[in-house]
Amino acid sequence: MQKAHLYEALYLVNHGIDEAVRGVQRLKKAPHAFREVYYKSVAGLERRRALINGQFMHEMSGEEKDNAAFFEEEFNRWLSDDPLDNEEIYKLVRFLEDQRKKMGEPPLVQFLKPKKQDKKNIVLKQALKDTTPKPRSRLRKPKPRNKVAQARVASDALAA
Repeated sequence: MQKAHLYEALYLVNHGIDEAVRGVQRLKKAPHAFREVYYKSVAGLERRRALINGQFMHEMSGEEKDNAAFFEEEFNRWLSDDPLDNEEIYKLVRFLEDQRKKMGEPPLVQFLKPKKQDKKNIVLKQALKDTTPKPRSRLRKPKPRNKVAQARVASDALAA
């Protein structure tokens, strides 16, 4: 996570203030100590801790909400029952291959670079497409019959 170092820094600030408070409390045990100074010191340290924690959490809460919304959208997109379109599939496969590469595993998919198409190729393909004969239908057309043959078939059917 990119934010882990920020939370770790806040932990170190809080830990340091805890150590400072313990040190001041140990000084209170000294003879002829001005207790009022020590109480003010402890209160000042705790006040500063509260201000630092409050400011940090306030600033991070907006960023955390933005991240939550972003990852909710990602979750819904990748794990929904709706089919992915070609671009989303490409992004997903690219992401998975990048993860495999980071872990030192060999790639399962090789991505090809897009070819540059010449204008000649496009014109040639269009010309071939226009002149290519259309395929014939495989259904046979009925043969035209003469009227005499049709009358004979009809009379044979009636006689039978």
